[in-house]
Amino acid sequence: MHIGRNRYFPSLGAGFLHPTDVAPVTRLLTTAIQEEDWDTVVSVIEYEWGILMALDLATLDRALQALPARVLSNHPIVFAVREIRLNIRGETDALDQSVGRFQLPTDPDDLRDRARTELARISLSASTAFMIAYRVHGRHQRALHYAQITEELARRARVHRPTEFAPRVPTALLQVGITKLLVGDLHEASLVLREAYELRHESWDGRNGGDASGKLALLYAVRGEIVEADRWLERHDDGGGAHGWMVPLVQLSGAIARALIAIARVDRAAAEAALATLELQVNRERSWAPFITYAQAQHALLWGDRRAALQLIERTRVFAGRSLRHAGSERLLDAVEASLLLALDRPTEASVLLDGRDRNAHTAAVASRLALLTDRKPLARELATAGLAEEHIDAGAQTELLITSALADDSDEDGRRHLLQAIATTARTGMLTPFVVAPRRPLRHLLGTMSPSETHARIERTLASSPEPTPETVQLVELTATERRILQLSAEGRTRQDIAQALYVSANTVKFHFRNVYRKLGVDSREDALATARRLGLLPTER
Repeated sequence: MHIGRNRYFPSLGAGFLHPTDVAPVTRLLTTAIQEEDWDTVVSVIEYEWGILMALDLATLDRALQALPARVLSNHPIVFAVREIRLNIRGETDALDQSVGRFQLPTDPDDLRDRARTELARISLSASTAFMIAYRVHGRHQRALHYAQITEELARRARVHRPTEFAPRVPTALLQVGITKLLVGDLHEASLVLREAYELRHESWDGRNGGDASGKLALLYAVRGEIVEADRWLERHDDGGGAHGWMVPLVQLSGAIARALIAIARVDRAAAEAALATLELQVNRERSWAPFITYAQAQHALLWGDRRAALQLIERTRVFAGRSLRHAGSERLLDAVEASLLLALDRPTEASVLLDGRDRNAHTAAVASRLALLTDRKPLARELATAGLAEEHIDAGAQTELLITSALADDSDEDGRRHLLQAIATTARTGMLTPFVVAPRRPLRHLLGTMSPSETHARIERTLASSPEPTPETVQLVELTATERRILQLSAEGRTRQDIAQALYVSANTVKFHFRNVYRKLGVDSREDALATARRLGLLPTER
């Protein structure tokens, strides 16, 4: 483990630099680069990379470029900072190899002991750098591992070494909260981001308040807590604090939240105004691109070009790459993609997509709506019940599941009870889109049997003035296991006789199954059957 404290801190004439004063760090680092004093360069970066990144990025980048490769490879913190700046997305294991050389405790008792020692600061610097480096690599579970270490160290060190750590803890917690937000642990992220916001006045970094409130606005907008999202967006707009290259990054989450809030309120003009600002910033960082695409796709579901939105989702999946895998935004894109397919009357593709994804409240909401549209009410109720049982369920998904459950209930009394719960949730959260995407005719019928309320009237007005993205009914293409197997063998180039032998049936039986497949797919040839099955997702696409 490289520390280099004796070389670095005496050069500044103080035991620890107060982070608001970056000038001594810049002077020391600039001199060390000129003199090729790599030990000092390494020491300064290890301790002050966060301050340099925020206040003097040019000098930090110059140092990272000047350092010889042999030096980088021997100092994991510096290596991780370089990875953050380069935003490398390769499949290399170089980060693992480098980080593995720096031993950080993981046991809470060991972290408590570390927080009391002089190793606390270098350990916090390391865990934060490793967390962010893995995050920009799209390695979310590794990032979460270091987030937990960072959170524990920051809290403990603030208690045991307050003078040294109080100005640094809010920034560390902000990064922990961002990591948990991107991983999809929205409940825990909200708690940590709130703490970072409350400690903002202790921080050396003026952007903490604006950034934490912007991330909280986005978090609550994603969860469907629109009233709460609006409160945090107001704090974000008033927060300020960011400067230089960080300004658009800090503003981005607030801008996405603004678009999602307008869409949730079915306010087309406000949504399009907000999305127009997003287009200037789109894909500035891969981790946030899926959230931008989600907002654009939600807009398209109600008012825009749905086919273009599907293409945008596909491009985003390619662009985000591993950053999207197992991220919280992945479930959002899955759900809105399935909703777009339903709106385009492509239910089979929606069904295949949902069956191929991990089930969560968001995808369960669309799956239960699909079951309702195909007149499978028991399945719709089962899916809705399973979705509603999810811990810390998002309010938007909860409202949609309650509506679907209400429409799938056998009795009007049960339906009204669930719909009343959905209306009560909307009264609290301000989220209207779950009513807009629900099957319109049965929803309006059930609403008509209920006593009016202020929220009830607002929902009725919204339904009267909004588009109907969900068709009244859809028809699934459902193939039996045998029919799927026959198609698969045919796609492999097998003849009818080959298929008969593989399935231990007669050629006439294979012919009978083919006729059924043609009828279900609406085609009259083997080539068209294979092409249609691939388009619907019933067969793998040809490479």
